[in-house]
Amino acid sequence: MDIEEALEAVARGNVEALRIVYERYRHIVYSVAVAIVKEKQAAEDVLHDTFVRVYEKAHTYRTGTRPKAWIASIARNLAYDAYRQRKRAGGGCGEPADDEAENRAVQSMELRDALARLDVTERQIVVLHLVAGLKHREIGEQLGIPAGTVRWKYRRSLARLAETIGGGEYDGTEPTDLQAEAGTDAERP
Repeated sequence: MDIEEALEAVARGNVEALRIVYERYRHIVYSVAVAIVKEKQAAEDVLHDTFVRVYEKAHTYRTGTRPKAWIASIARNLAYDAYRQRKRAGGGCGEPADDEAENRAVQSMELRDALARLDVTERQIVVLHLVAGLKHREIGEQLGIPAGTVRWKYRRSLARLAETIGGGEYDGTEPTDLQAEAGTDAERP
């Protein structure tokens, strides 16, 4: 069963189909959540809430569009909601993200620190492109900014990450280490 078929089955209330969608996208959703909320427990809550929302709203998914982008968008919106709630409540709740299998996208301390030094939009662009595998155009649609701006911010963010982590300059090559850590084989544009 492909993802489109699984989402159609989820819309009809099929919980087993939801399991298929979950297994396919849980790492991406968790990575997006951690990039925004920066805490393990809050990211796990977003992961759970995302798939509850997928189950509830599967009937709104338009077949033939991009299921990965649709699910990542749900995760991103819920992560922002969680971030705002935590901020209003006075800050952190839960333990910081650690080096476990589901947190491979931000596995090393250096990478977490470097990502944390990026502004929220830059961090989202990097995570959505390298981990979720979204194209610059798709990221631009989600964030409401032109694809050219996404490309520019992406390159600038990679340069900043290279400088922070390696102390050198960004050489223009795709950073496949982040993809490998995230366990994805996302296609590049």
